[in-house]
Amino acid sequence: MTAKRKFVFVIASAAFLLTVVLIALNTGFIKAKSTDECFACHEDKSLTMDKNGKKVSVYVDPELYKKSTHSGFDCKDCHEGYNPDAMPHNPKKTKIDCKTCHDKVKPLDKSVHKNKDCSSCHNPHTQRPMKETMKDRTSMCLNCHTNRNVKDFTTSTHYKKNLSCDACHKGGHEVQKISKNEIQNICGKCHGANQKDFNNSIHHTVLKNGNKNAPNCVDCHGSHKITNSKMTIESQACLKCHLDEKLFPGTEKGSAKFVANYKTSIHSSIQKDGKPAAGCVDCHGDHTIEKMSDPLQSTSRARMIQTCGKCHTDEVNFYNNSNHGKAFNSGNKDAPSCFDCHGEHNIKAVLQSDDFSKINQTETCLNCHSNNKVTQGKNNHTEDYKSSYHYLALKEGNTAAATCSNCHGAHQMKMASDPTSNINKKNVDKTCGQSSCHTKELAEYTGSVHEVSLRTKENPDAPNCVDCHGNHQVKSTDSLGNAEGSKQRGYIKLCSSCHASVKIIQNNNLKNVAGTYLESFHGLAVRGGSKQAADCGSCHSNHNIRNSNDTLSTINKKNLGKTCGKCHPGANEVFINAKIHVLDSDKDKDSPVLFWITRFYIILIIATIGGMLLHNILDYRRKMKDKKAGH
Repeated sequence: MTAKRKFVFVIASAAFLLTVVLIALNTGFIKAKSTDECFACHEDKSLTMDKNGKKVSVYVDPELYKKSTHSGFDCKDCHEGYNPDAMPHNPKKTKIDCKTCHDKVKPLDKSVHKNKDCSSCHNPHTQRPMKETMKDRTSMCLNCHTNRNVKDFTTSTHYKKNLSCDACHKGGHEVQKISKNEIQNICGKCHGANQKDFNNSIHHTVLKNGNKNAPNCVDCHGSHKITNSKMTIESQACLKCHLDEKLFPGTEKGSAKFVANYKTSIHSSIQKDGKPAAGCVDCHGDHTIEKMSDPLQSTSRARMIQTCGKCHTDEVNFYNNSNHGKAFNSGNKDAPSCFDCHGEHNIKAVLQSDDFSKINQTETCLNCHSNNKVTQGKNNHTEDYKSSYHYLALKEGNTAAATCSNCHGAHQMKMASDPTSNINKKNVDKTCGQSSCHTKELAEYTGSVHEVSLRTKENPDAPNCVDCHGNHQVKSTDSLGNAEGSKQRGYIKLCSSCHASVKIIQNNNLKNVAGTYLESFHGLAVRGGSKQAADCGSCHSNHNIRNSNDTLSTINKKNLGKTCGKCHPGANEVFINAKIHVLDSDKDKDSPVLFWITRFYIILIIATIGGMLLHNILDYRRKMKDKKAGH
């Protein structure tokens, strides 16, 4: 081999060895040897070291390291100056400078993490590619931020909607701390409509004026444990401030003591799906909370009906069509609203609270309806209710007795002139006969001549319940005749108020049965003081008053035996066929003998009185002549 060939061979061999070394370096073959030496100890899970007086684990998981982005590098590439044979390996504790490789990464100068080591967020032994790391940024943050406030983020509505920390704090090397003045703008990036409402609220006005106690987004919703549950918002946010007597002193509207009534109200007590039936935001709004002095705020008198109607739709519809609602909507200051009857924060359950018991309901209504304060001078005798049978029964514990709302309705109060009113003349019987009240009496009254007349005539004169029993001053059956000295006289006077009226008799083509009854044996006996003689109700009944042609009538021929037999046992056919209300026209047709006897007595009376008058006249003339003649 020549010298020239030997030189070429040496050069080629050197190049080959250099290539092998470079490949080994690239493939980690040589580094693997150094890394393996480190893992000989550091793959031991129990391996620890003392750091600032504490035992710190120095275990490195080989499997995770192999999957990390740093697996192609040797330990010594980062841990410079470490002597594996010395303990500790690097007494000087040289800080690892990641910028040696990551020189293009944005600096941390403006970040809240500027004083933190890269390893606080990026574990060099397990670091995955950033695309994978960014998928679980929240867990990375929670590795350091272990206080409970931040840990609660995993239960928040943001977390459930896959929002991570950097959605609010920015991410990467630009992590920022959010000041109180920046919060609403940060939240507004997603909640723009709510931010707009908040900017027009009293909360924002006070906050802008420098009041440190004014709430912002996180004061109500929380900072990390963000919730959209109104129960949590109201219990932890609204009441947290508004129950503070230092912030809201006194007892007037808006004070802490005033707001505290909400905690015992039916709105707070009743739970629906774990939330209060109605909370602060349901009435006051969530972000558009206005000043208490604003006449257009949601809880002002002007807008109260709409606010309550968001939940109580049926009640508000009834109210708007009622006499109360029409007066209120027309601007009548005396008309009652929801607050006037139910209160504001101290709203109680109607069926459970003593405030709405039947006996106390009377006082609520009479606060306005006593002394004709709101009736424009028309006396409806509302005060008389307290002397009525209904009220006295309530006082004695009879909870079935009627109070104001039973007759007028709780929200649908209407004038008696309204055809749809509970107390309209044609509807009173149904009102009195409603379930648990006078159902038996209604059944008897239905189909009677009075009820049929009311139902079929446009302007009937026929009586309903209140015409006989009174409206507010309702009396018991036994009391009807007390003023007249006997029950019979009471009934007779009551029935005669219509059946002796010339106008009613003419309008309805009736007979004067009241007058003929008084001339009958029964009528004469009652007038004479008898308490056993039959009155109107004895024969016609009280409510089931029907024409004699009706087979259900108590005075129908088929039923007269039973009717008369109540007082006259064994009454025969002749007896029961005798007429009680005998009119002059009936005398001529039904009894000729009685007709001539009546005529005879009339002639005899006329002749006797006439003869006496003639005798006296003639006697007077004779005496006057004698006097003139001097006798």
